[in-house]
Amino acid sequence: MKKLIHVLSNSMGDTLSSIPYVNEYQKKHQINLYVSVYDFFIPYLKSSYPNLNFIGREDFSSFDEIIPIDYDFNTNIQYGYAKQLGFEDAPYIRPKLIINPKPRTIKNKYVAISIHSTLQCKYWNHTNGRISQPYQPNWDELCGLLRKKGYTPVVVEKNESWGISPFYNGSPKKSNKKIGLEFDEVLSLIYHSEFFIGLSSGLSWIAHSLGKKVAMISNFTEDWNEFDLSLDDYIRITNKSVCHGCWNKINIEHKFDSNDWYWCPLHKDTSREFECHKSITPQMVMEQINKWL
Repeated sequence: MKKLIHVLSNSMGDTLSSIPYVNEYQKKHQINLYVSVYDFFIPYLKSSYPNLNFIGREDFSSFDEIIPIDYDFNTNIQYGYAKQLGFEDAPYIRPKLIINPKPRTIKNKYVAISIHSTLQCKYWNHTNGRISQPYQPNWDELCGLLRKKGYTPVVVEKNESWGISPFYNGSPKKSNKKIGLEFDEVLSLIYHSEFFIGLSSGLSWIAHSLGKKVAMISNFTEDWNEFDLSLDDYIRITNKSVCHGCWNKINIEHKFDSNDWYWCPLHKDTSREFECHKSITPQMVMEQINKWL
């Protein structure tokens, strides 16, 4: 029998979180297993998971059985995939990315940073609201604080600014900007960094899979949504005193509108819009990561 597991999401984070239990499925059933993922990821996953046959989004008619697995808003990302593959009470398995890093290009100590995401609610929004997005004052202040501690903040992003008109999200002026690099160069920059600071987004999963320490600014998801909270190389920066965790209440308390960049289910267009992240200050981040400095 020719069997395929189809990872429906094209997201980097969703893909990386799902693969450890796809790998466990192969080991459990001892079969020649095919896995369909977004084509871009295939070269990076092949060397890390040699037991799996990765293919892109192609004609699946030659397969006898296809198991589609999809993102579940209401549980830990990885556990949602594990459960669909028949694993109950599945312990967290850290994804892995095995790479051949390029030589280190930055001599002094530096922190890799990722600032962009796919919805405004995922960004580290400032208390000044939308008008502050082009200037990224939270990130800029954090970059200044890191420099005072002797660390160069290095922003690794595909785009210098991202979002929708007129308030695109910019890049912090006090950072060393590494924008639009080839993905292999991005991997190497993260690999050689002291640690990584990001959002609940794909590059945080990349850093985590490379074995790096990750500080994640995420209050729109619940604590249990991403990595294993017991890991000593993972810090999650939140503020539970304000509205938070809306992402994990989708399809339970509210619906998600993927066409609304400014989706905020409870406080859209009010003074409380995105208060989940507006309430997190650069000082709060520094207090949390101080043990790594």
